[in-house]
Amino acid sequence: MKTLIVHAHPEPKSLNGSLKDLAVSTLEGAGHEVRVSDLYAMGWKAVVDASDYGPDASSPLKVALDSGRAFEAGTLTPDVLAEQEKLLWADTIIFQFPLWWYSMPAILKGWVDRV
Repeated sequence: MKTLIVHAHPEPKSLNGSLKDLAVSTLEGAGHEVRVSDLYAMGWKAVVDASDYGPDASSPLKVALDSGRAFEAGTLTPDVLAEQEKLLWADTIIFQFPLWWYSMPAILKGWVDRV
């Protein structure tokens, strides 16, 4: 099985970092393939803007429409395309993040919005 772990915590030595590391070692030890998207380590751009859609961005920006057009045209940014490739590769996805203010961290919400 192929597992993608999307990890969103700024401190590698946190509980969440330890849980991500444990998941990786446990899954790999059981013979599974694992890839990790560590959003803070990657410097993930969390905000959606017209630069995500290149020539397919409209003015004014229409995120849902422009995203679909850029996806169809293959003009999404390389960081988004790389994450989409990971999603296509994966059989399962683990989202590892702390609950801050009863929700996911903004960087992870940005990943969801952009990817």
